[in-house]
Amino acid sequence: MWSEDYKARKLTLDMELSSFCNARCPQCSRTDELNNVNKKEWIPLNQVSISKFKSWFPPKDLNNIKNFHFSGTFGDPGMCKDLYKIVSYIIDNSATARISINTNGSMRSTDFWWDIGAKGQNRLKVIFDVDGIDQEMHNFYRRGTKLSKILNNMAAVLDTPANVNVFTVLFKHNQDYLHDIHDMCNKLGHITSFDWVEGNNFNSPIYKFNDENGNPLQLEQVTSDRPAINTVNLDGSLIPASVIDDSERKSRRVRDHRHIPLIKDYTEIKCHAVERNNLKVSIDGLITPCCHLSPSLERFYVDGTWTNSKNTRVGHDNSKQISPIIQEYINNPTIYNLNHNSISDIVNSEWFNKSLPESWNNLEDSCWGCKKVCGKK
Repeated sequence: MWSEDYKARKLTLDMELSSFCNARCPQCSRTDELNNVNKKEWIPLNQVSISKFKSWFPPKDLNNIKNFHFSGTFGDPGMCKDLYKIVSYIIDNSATARISINTNGSMRSTDFWWDIGAKGQNRLKVIFDVDGIDQEMHNFYRRGTKLSKILNNMAAVLDTPANVNVFTVLFKHNQDYLHDIHDMCNKLGHITSFDWVEGNNFNSPIYKFNDENGNPLQLEQVTSDRPAINTVNLDGSLIPASVIDDSERKSRRVRDHRHIPLIKDYTEIKCHAVERNNLKVSIDGLITPCCHLSPSLERFYVDGTWTNSKNTRVGHDNSKQISPIIQEYINNPTIYNLNHNSISDIVNSEWFNKSLPESWNNLEDSCWGCKKVCGKK
């Protein structure tokens, strides 16, 4: 469990540094897709300062973290004004902690990205989002970003010892261009690895949204006739071409209608976050088990609103009740917040160490998110 991971210096953290974002991706958790792809109103604009980060992770805790992954459910880490200072602090005050940054890369200067790569050296990995071979294709989903700027910033990091990965979200409009996206990026330098995932926020084969001017548009999910693609080993050698198939990706189960049959008649829950030694850290310092539970828990922490009706059950009086394990968490969420307790205290708390793991043995009362993402037949 996470307490043992912390002691063994194996704990990895998926952390948000900013709720600011220059992009307006229609399927993002941040985006109100029917309100001209603007930010959801309830999400406050905020970012983690270097002083706040230091208070959350003093040097004695830094050395117990294996990897800080700066991603973002509600923003892009590249928009955090203290990103370079935070990277420098981790590198200078820990012996082995590694850093990965997932960004659309369409912000800051090439000097900034070169500096951050030079500071992080081979303990740093920057994952750039590239969704097309030209501005029109890339911008259809990664709205508000500029492909040429991303490639220039990627090239700057490639001039340092830092590792560079490329990540692509696939839809029908770009599925046949994955080879070309890889070729385009490879021309800039040695890409450590490529990864892709199918767009996963589909309740039907069509996802409708309104663009910045209120015009109705739609995304279409990848078709069954998927292209073959060569993937790259860490040493740069090619893995033989194979048909794209990410059907086992747990991330797609959360919202994708194609995965509903996978979660019926489950017999056990095997937590993916436990398997990956991973926890989620919100921009407010809230520690949650994973990105599948965090959005609802984070919103409750921000404004006291519980919106995930699927984490409820029908009680004996036919009323809807929040799942017991979720209720236990939201009764006092400050216990699980870095502004009130250390990461060591939180991973050793009763909820993370006992209540949540034991809930997986009770298939009736366990959390719906746990069942849907990590339920096994």
